[in-house]
Amino acid sequence: MTLCARWGGLLAGLAWVMQAHAALPQVGPVDVDFAGVDQVAQTYLSTYNMPGVSVVVAYRDRIIYAQGYGYADREQAIPTSPWLEYRLASVSKPLTATAVMRLYEQGKVQLDAPAWNYVAAFMGAEPKDPRVKQVTVRQLLTHSWGLDRATAQDPMGSWYPDANGKPLTSSRDVLRHVLLGMTLSFNPGARYAYNNTGFCWLQLIVETLDGRPLDTQLTAMLGPEPLSQGRVRIGEVNPTKVTLAEPTYYDKEGASLGPPVPGVYGAPAPALVAAPYGGYTLQGYGGAGGLIASPFTVTRWLQRLIGLRPPALLQPATVATMLTEQPLADGTRYAGLGIEVIPAYQSDQSLTYTGSISGTRTAFIATPRAPGGPKLLVVAFINGSRAVPNNGVDNIGAELLTPLVFAVDKVKGYGTKPEITGERLIATPSATDAYYSDLLFNWAQRTFSDLFPTNPPTQATDGYLYRYYSSSGIYVGTKEGRVWLYIPSINPAEIISKGAMVDHLPLAIQETDALKQGQRAPSGPSQARR
Repeated sequence: MTLCARWGGLLAGLAWVMQAHAALPQVGPVDVDFAGVDQVAQTYLSTYNMPGVSVVVAYRDRIIYAQGYGYADREQAIPTSPWLEYRLASVSKPLTATAVMRLYEQGKVQLDAPAWNYVAAFMGAEPKDPRVKQVTVRQLLTHSWGLDRATAQDPMGSWYPDANGKPLTSSRDVLRHVLLGMTLSFNPGARYAYNNTGFCWLQLIVETLDGRPLDTQLTAMLGPEPLSQGRVRIGEVNPTKVTLAEPTYYDKEGASLGPPVPGVYGAPAPALVAAPYGGYTLQGYGGAGGLIASPFTVTRWLQRLIGLRPPALLQPATVATMLTEQPLADGTRYAGLGIEVIPAYQSDQSLTYTGSISGTRTAFIATPRAPGGPKLLVVAFINGSRAVPNNGVDNIGAELLTPLVFAVDKVKGYGTKPEITGERLIATPSATDAYYSDLLFNWAQRTFSDLFPTNPPTQATDGYLYRYYSSSGIYVGTKEGRVWLYIPSINPAEIISKGAMVDHLPLAIQETDALKQGQRAPSGPSQARR
């Protein structure tokens, strides 16, 4: 399936920021020193026939390179960009773990306490297998709690009928069905077995104790800042509900269609859909794989988690606990609390995680490049899947993340690179550009109602998208990723630049989301953390 209809056909021609060697469109601030990074990303796309990938590179507290390669929508030839928000797949898990560790820090969760105690009221009954009540929060965070999806169901993202035949599709409803009726594959703590159900259990704990949805907690924890929307949300799979803030998601080549999860589509629902658009639900995956965020937001989360950028998300002692490799009974290595920790340079460590569901592959790494040195961060999000090859290896870490790290290693002086500006982070002109331009115009009307007191239609001319406010005689527009102001009564010869679109978008997105939720949010340029 493609989302061609929702992209519209707004534009006949596309102007992209292109590197001379690039075979596919490339969007982002140009820096020829990172040509090796560009080559790795471009080669990856062509080798595996992937539609697009967004890459963000950070060092210390700075984002030093960011690019989108390939297409957000192949059919409409719309380039991807690093400003887009992607389905995180299992990269959702470390963010969920961060919310758990905040509750641990506040004394509301004990890592070695039975996880059942925190959700017993919601469960409303005793589990079939009494060992379920022995599972600890730590065991959930380390995938050692007792569910092995090689021999048992790990149905998060799918659905079950209840006793009356009504479909259960939300993560908490499916979780209750599973926990009450399951038989554990092994005793809690006996060995490692990766699964999604455990992190949906953690999501329920977090939401029960805090009282807010998981994505609301994470968004409040992160918040907007330069280059980052700071927004984390549970995504949608119905194409009519997927916004232009996301790319189109492509299943692996030759994948068959299947029936959608009940309730995703209104009646009459399509009989068959592509997996990324109804074969599962992100509400069902929840904290295990249903979150959406931009690569910039995930980069800022990681910087603040490990103390590279203020304000810290957690206290140092809490971070140390989270990032300590956990001893597992079967000898499995590298399990931190919701994140993989890999020894490096004897006394240091690399932090990493990867994710994959139909239509999405995601990965990040924070790794020291010298003993005791600051960590280099690389985040890569792909809007496509590929068939697992004959050797059974489909490893985004080995295929893309590690080559990107090695390519950055070859960039002379990358450690002294300044933080990038907000230029060229959105493909222009494109449907994405139009979507964000309208979001900015609407936000400006609410925030600066004395200057923009009406709601005129958006118009286009000479590469500008703009609105004209006749009562104040002001034009506000966007072009080539920048915001422009034109007041002919003051100076008919001058069009004033008001900075890059992404300089204003984090606050505009926060305020817009709060308005939709019936809340108040701080607005105005002074609120941006600089």
